[in-house]
Order: sequence, then structure tokens, then C-alpha cells
Amino acid sequence: MASSGILRIISMSLVMGAASFGAGLIPLSLSMTKSHLAKLSTLSTGLLIGAALGVIIPEGVASTIAGDPEPESYSHKIALCVLLGFAFMFLVEEYISPHAQRPLPLEIRHEVEDVHFDMALDELEREEGMTLPGSHASTWQMLRHAPSLSLQRAYPLSLGLTVHALVDGYALGVSSLETRSGALSFVVFLAIIIHKAPTALALTSSLLETSLSPSECKRHLLLFSLATPVSAILSYILYTHTGDGNNLSVGTPLLFSGGTFLYVATVVKSPSEATLSSTQETITKTSRTFLLLLGMFFPFIISAMLGHGH
Repeated sequence: MASSGILRIISMSLVMGAASFGAGLIPLSLSMTKSHLAKLSTLSTGLLIGAALGVIIPEGVASTIAGDPEPESYSHKIALCVLLGFAFMFLVEEYISPHAQRPLPLEIRHEVEDVHFDMALDELEREEGMTLPGSHASTWQMLRHAPSLSLQRAYPLSLGLTVHALVDGYALGVSSLETRSGALSFVVFLAIIIHKAPTALALTSSLLETSLSPSECKRHLLLFSLATPVSAILSYILYTHTGDGNNLSVGTPLLFSGGTFLYVATVVKSPSEATLSSTQETITKTSRTFLLLLGMFFPFIISAMLGHGH
């Protein structure tokens, strides 16, 4: 039984890591339309909501009730675990994620914009045969300092998304514990992998805009892609060896991960949405509503079809 569980979590982790890395490579080779990216991001938001409210939190509640000898404390323990997960992601978003980073000073942004303008002007002059001696060198001297300014935003971006990916792995790991059915882990896996695809796309696109080389972007992408599989496997091993199959010890992390899912789905503006001027401008209201509702109910339907193994 234990061997089948560890094989399942390793298989899902490998697939998730490969899919995340593969999706992140797309901006390095071809462009993806804003409409397609917006639709995928909207669907992933619905899946996170559906996985949290329709599968993870109900499973956590059932496990907590089954393993708690004090019925009067049900509501307090359930509420506290969900709130802790929600609050944890709030702190991550406030102090670690890319959205928490202060924008570059106005004069620095103007300097970087001037460098790009001078580059474009220099290219135009070379095409017209109007390049003056020394002008090319001065432009690239200015450009030399621009990447260092952009790196101030590249590394916090990667760090913030990697922390999010670690939390995703935690949710996948605890959903794959032996006391849970395969349906739960599959639904969580599905929600996370569809959520990670537009995030990986947006990460690489954002890194390219910071003047990082493609090889450096791949290193950042690899770190992001490995975070969820490593976290999932470690979480699974940790709770397998310390939980002793107790329902309450499983219900607590499930409720916590449900709280993190809720925060990511309802509060956080995903990087893929940040790269678009407006999600509403790239897809119609009807399409957005349909994709959100489809994502919300799909995890519940899949979980009901596959059944639960309590």
C-alpha cells in the first residue's frame, strides 16, 4: 500500500515538473496569443476554487470529524486551519511575492526607457548608414547598466512564484496520503497542473522582459518547475512517517492547503493576468463566466465520478 502511494506521488510530481518546464519554454520559441493565455488563466482560477470548496475542504472537514474525539471543537479547528492557510498565503503575497516589490524609482525607469529608445534609434541609424563614430559605444555603455536594474525585479519574481509552487506541492502531497482516495489526489493534481501552465508561461515572459538571457531564464524556470514536485514528495513522506494514518493529522493539512487555494484563486492576481492589460479585454464576459463555472464544478464532478475511499 505504501509503495503504491509513493509511486503515485512520484509519478504525478514528475509529470507536473515536466509539464511546467515545457510550458515555460513556449515563450522562448514561439508566442501565445493573449486570448488563449487569458482563457487558460480563467479556467485555472475556477479549478482552484472548485478544488478548494468542492473537494479539499470537505475532505478535510470529514477527516477532522472522524478523528476528533471532542465534537464541540469541530468548528473551531476547521475554521482555524482554513484561516491559517489563507493568512499564510497573505503573508507570502505581502512580503515575498513579486507583487510586494516596490516599483523602480521614476528616474530609474526613465533611464531604462531612454536606453531602449537609444537602442532603437541606433539600429535605425545603422540601417540608414548614418551611424556616427562613438555613438554605438555610448549606447551600449548605457545598456550595460540597464540589466542590473531589471535584475532587481527578476529575482523577487522567481522567488515569489517558487514559494507559491512549494505550497502547491504541499497541497498535492497531503492529498495523496494513504488514508485518502486516489480521486482526491487526482483532482488536486489536475487543478495545480492547469494552474501552473499559465504561471510558467508568464514567468518566462516576464523574465525575458527584464533582459535576462534565455539560458538564465531556463535556470529560473527549472527552479520554479522543481519546487512543486520536491515539496509534494517531501510533504508526503513527512506526513506518512509522522501521521500514523490518523484522520485528524490528515484533515489539518488538507484544511490548511484548502485555505491557500482559496487565497490564490480569489485574492492573488496571477502573473499571467499581470502580463495582460486586462483579462476582460482579451475574452468576452460570457466566455469568462463559462470558463470560471466549468472550472468550479469540474473538480466536484470528477471527484464524485471516481468516488471516495474513506
